[in-house]
Amino acid sequence: MGEIPVPKVFKKCIRVFIVGGGRACKSLLSAIHEDPFIEVMGLAEIDSGAEAVLLAHSMGIPVYEDYHTVLGFTGVDLVLNLTGERGIEEELSKRMGGRAEIVGALGGRLLWSALSWKDYLATTDYLTGLYNAGVFHRGLGYEIERSMRYSAMFSILFMDMDDFKGVNDAYGHVMGDKVLKRVARAIRSSLRGSDIAARYGGDEFAAILPGTPPDGAIRVAERIRRQVETILKEGFPFVTLSIGVAAFPMDGETSEELMRKADWGMYKAKKAGGNRVCYAKEEVPTPPIFQSIEDALFLISCKGERDRYSRLHSELVAEVSVEIGKALDLSADGIRLFKTAAILHDIGKSELAPEDGSWNYKEHPVIGAFMLRNVHALSKARPMILFHHERFDGSGFPKGLKGEQIPLGARVIHLADSICRLLQEESEWSVGKVIQTLDIIGKDQGDVDPYLLEVFRCFLKGRDPREMIIE
Repeated sequence: MGEIPVPKVFKKCIRVFIVGGGRACKSLLSAIHEDPFIEVMGLAEIDSGAEAVLLAHSMGIPVYEDYHTVLGFTGVDLVLNLTGERGIEEELSKRMGGRAEIVGALGGRLLWSALSWKDYLATTDYLTGLYNAGVFHRGLGYEIERSMRYSAMFSILFMDMDDFKGVNDAYGHVMGDKVLKRVARAIRSSLRGSDIAARYGGDEFAAILPGTPPDGAIRVAERIRRQVETILKEGFPFVTLSIGVAAFPMDGETSEELMRKADWGMYKAKKAGGNRVCYAKEEVPTPPIFQSIEDALFLISCKGERDRYSRLHSELVAEVSVEIGKALDLSADGIRLFKTAAILHDIGKSELAPEDGSWNYKEHPVIGAFMLRNVHALSKARPMILFHHERFDGSGFPKGLKGEQIPLGARVIHLADSICRLLQEESEWSVGKVIQTLDIIGKDQGDVDPYLLEVFRCFLKGRDPREMIIE
């Protein structure tokens, strides 16, 4: 057998010396800025006014007039000749004696192209060609700083497709991707060249409109909404957008405030039926958006100090949900998830203000799910909170889901909630008392899941009727 070739092992960081400071060098330096895998050790350029020289100085890269300087360097992996003069790489190849790879003008331009493509991929959504969420957030921060400096205003749009899941379910994900591309094109064609359009994630899009006041942003949003409606004529499934609008500085002076207002405007649009634009006006209160479970539970704790009835109710619903989870023979993690969702199921009520006419009771599941949307650890619990008031016959709220369309956790919390409302004034919660309550609940055949009702009843019948479920 012949000798097995050993592959070359590259260093963690490639050290590069560049010869030539023209336009290609400037683009190359921009592309590799802050790249942890590439270190530019120096730039050789005789013209102090060349395009790349100023950029190199700002990046802390040493600039030399004579390219022969590289001969005194140790540890250089690659010398990149961007001057177009073939004699330079020939001379350096001879004098460096293989200590570094010497790449000529064509190779340098190919490397520049590759790195520019890498930069494109790092900032662009691969499917739609719009910017990604990272660029949107950086652009939003920059626009806030610029607008503060020049006392200017701007607006942002937050857009979400209505029932996009239905498109994927009915037509498949290939068609779903085509629809996303076409919607992105409709958004881009409705904006100016100075605007920033991004795919925020999934079927969500966002845009920054520099120098645009709220009324102008609403007109742009309406133009986008109408444009998206027309893609049905091109042979695509009918899709619509719900769009929220917020403006700086009227609706917030930080990225978080503006995003929360625009996001809430989008939720208002969806709540009103979708396919519409809503401006998050300052006088409309917007709920807080939590970043962790601990913050959400802290609100429940504080709320309980003011409203002991509500706190006790949430705790009881959580305990009964745990018992139903045991009846379903769920894992410890599944039961824990049900308990957390049950404790938080009424968190949206903390933002209800019926005295000022802002909200009504039926909106609290939507508000609660909105408040928890940034808590990744609650991604599976959020649908349980959103749909815990859906009835099995489809007559519940907020969406009128029916039967097994309702998430199992939401059906469990709904049953536990019903039990607790009937028993909350009772001093004793015995197994026998809960079974009697289940019989009462079962008389309304359209309310709760009959399967859950029967499973829980059978689970309890195997226990002593005098046993206390909750002390």
